[in-house]
Amino acid sequence: MEKKKAILESILFSMGTSVDITHLAEVIEENKKTTRKLLDQLKEEYDKEDRGITLMKLEDSYQMCTKPDMYEYLIKIAKTPKK
Repeated sequence: MEKKKAILESILFSMGTSVDITHLAEVIEENKKTTRKLLDQLKEEYDKEDRGITLMKLEDSYQMCTKPDMYEYLIKIAKTPKK
């Protein structure tokens, strides 16, 4: 199951947008209930380790995103002129 969590993580990171639970379940060859459980575990890992990212559930889709308390740092880097 750890490998399947890693697959879900890589998909969500690479897509940069929300991905439907049905499609995620098909890719890892699991049912939606098991896929949701794995995604919930992944979210718990991100949240308890105080990392800069989290998973958001949007209806029947999931998306990897930055935690709200990290926005101020994103703004700082975005405002930095490129050399």
